[in-house]
Amino acid sequence: MFTLFRKVEKNPTLIIREANVKDAKGIVKLIESVGKEKIYMVSEDLGWTEEEEKQLIKRLDRGKDLILVADYGGKIVGCLTLFRYYGGRSPKVQHVGEIGISIDAKYRNIGIGSKLFEYTIDWARKRNYKKLCLSVFSSNINAIHLYEKYGFKEEGRRKKQFKIDNDYVDEILMGLFL
Repeated sequence: MFTLFRKVEKNPTLIIREANVKDAKGIVKLIESVGKEKIYMVSEDLGWTEEEEKQLIKRLDRGKDLILVADYGGKIVGCLTLFRYYGGRSPKVQHVGEIGISIDAKYRNIGIGSKLFEYTIDWARKRNYKKLCLSVFSSNINAIHLYEKYGFKEEGRRKKQFKIDNDYVDEILMGLFL
C-alpha cells in the first residue's frame, strides 16, 4: 500500500505578469475579496462574472491597456489595471492612463504593490503615455504612501465624497507625469 502526495511548493515564487484568460477566476475572486472589506473600493460587489472577465482580457488592446497580475505560486494575489482615461474614446485623453489596484489582504505591505507599479510605469512610458492618474480614499494611508513613493501627487480632493460605515472620507485624485 502506498500514499500519493501532491507536490506542494515550499517557497512559491512571486511573478508579475500580464493577465491571460486563465487568470479570470482568480482576478474576480481577488476583487470580490477586497470589495467585501468595504474600505478600499467604491463598489462592494464586483457584479462581474468570470466569463465577463475572460472576455475583457480577450478583447484588451494590449498596446494601450494593461491588466497585470501578481501570481504567487499559482494564486492571483494582486491585480493592477491601466486603461485609457474615459476608455480612450476621445483623442483628447489618449496620453492619460487610469490605474486601479487590488491586493489580497494576506499579501499587503510586502512589496507586491511596488512591483506592480514598477512594471506599470515602465510599460506606460514605453507606450508613450504622458500621465497616469488614480483616485484613493483619504483613509487608505498605505496606498497613498505607495503612490507617493512612485511620484504621484495629489491633484484634487472631493470632500466627504464617500461614507464608509459612519465616517465620511475624501476622494483624493492623484497624478503622475511621465
